[in-house]
Amino acid sequence: MRQFGFVLATAAAMPFLLAGTANGATLDDVAKAMNAGSIDAVAFSGSGKFFAVGQSFRPGEPWPWFELQRFARAADYAKAATSVDFSIVQGENPPRGGGTQPIIGVQRRGGGASGDQGWISSQGLSTATATTQGLHDLWITPHGAIKAAIANGGKMDGKSFEFAVAGRFKIKASVDDANRVARVESWIDNAVLGDMAVVTEYRDYKDFGGILFPARILQSAGGHPVLDLAVAEVKANTDAVVVPTAIVRPPTEVQVEKAADGVWFLAGGTHHSVAIEMRDHIVLFEAPLGDGRSSAAIEAAKKAVPGKPIRSVVNTHHHFDHSGGLRAAAAEGATIVTHAINKAYFEQAYGAPRTISPDRLAKAGGSAKFETFTDKHVITDGARVVELHHLKGNTHNDGLIVGYLPKEKILLVADAFSPRQPITKTPDRLNPFTVNLWENVKRLGLDVQTVVPIHGRMVKVDELRMEVGVTN
Repeated sequence: MRQFGFVLATAAAMPFLLAGTANGATLDDVAKAMNAGSIDAVAFSGSGKFFAVGQSFRPGEPWPWFELQRFARAADYAKAATSVDFSIVQGENPPRGGGTQPIIGVQRRGGGASGDQGWISSQGLSTATATTQGLHDLWITPHGAIKAAIANGGKMDGKSFEFAVAGRFKIKASVDDANRVARVESWIDNAVLGDMAVVTEYRDYKDFGGILFPARILQSAGGHPVLDLAVAEVKANTDAVVVPTAIVRPPTEVQVEKAADGVWFLAGGTHHSVAIEMRDHIVLFEAPLGDGRSSAAIEAAKKAVPGKPIRSVVNTHHHFDHSGGLRAAAAEGATIVTHAINKAYFEQAYGAPRTISPDRLAKAGGSAKFETFTDKHVITDGARVVELHHLKGNTHNDGLIVGYLPKEKILLVADAFSPRQPITKTPDRLNPFTVNLWENVKRLGLDVQTVVPIHGRMVKVDELRMEVGVTN
């Protein structure tokens, strides 16, 4: 649902893959052209557009965009630390896709990395993924790329140089005719896309009070734009990196709560799953985030329902935070049950290289199996019934599905309704995704008593009714 953007290590910790022999300009020439030797830290800010990676309305479409009111990044090369703080407002009107849409007013986000710790401050999280993103963001900055290469004995190969951080990312930087870093191609591990390509272009260099820095930064990830920044201010050698006083790590344990006989709410962190016991197997509803979180949910499911294998994993939609753990379930032998709109996209993504940080499925050399549907799909063992329904007309995602257990009168839902706090009154502005959910519940004639969300708390249907302004 939420993605941390502008994917930017300690240089001493970097094992580099060096480019070939010097040809033409040297790294010293580039450092001199950019005055990199006198710059230990950079803070820059500006405005433009921000895009939420992996949150498109349909698979393969561009990521949804937001107006970027202010973007401020600090990069401290001496301390191997970076932080970012940015504010966004709604861009897609009407809202279309994920990324915590619709945004009411201004939403502030941030994150960073310091040494071997990374965080997403807007969620209060510290994760390995955030660390990798933060370190990547630090060393793809123009001065950071040069410093990292020089510190590790790198050499130019024509107009470019390259290096890698084992298990984290690979970087190839190119310079322009004035020996300034103009383009950085990098590859970073992504739970869905594998070795995801990131391209950062640095344009229109100018003098910002004595520091040469690009006035425009363009970045894409997975083939789609993620940042378009007009730089307004740059400062050198300032102590601007903001590190949280207490970095909170997400819980490694899964809290198992009984929703009904044989139905288990696997909660913990920001994303949850549900285990449904069938006669001779388990159905896992949702495998979010990545190998780590979904593997924990898988183990919790097998402990809650001992002696039975997971044969099916239900994917509510293709957004990366909701599909990143599917490969972990596939490694268990589970068939991925998803809307038909997603199959070709997943198959193409799963065929991509995964050399940076191979996941469970890649290490096992296995492949994923899919079962798809369009409007309705039923999983049953003759006693328990699990219905899967497409939410027609929901602009959060064109293939968004919900689960429904008719005997237990339980609705399983991702993103369209996320009750994190008790709902005691109808909001002034209704969420169109939630309104559409309720419309589909009524259209399908679902008799719901309990709502089990992928984000938030398990609640009674009265809170959903209150959220959409239904009083009877």
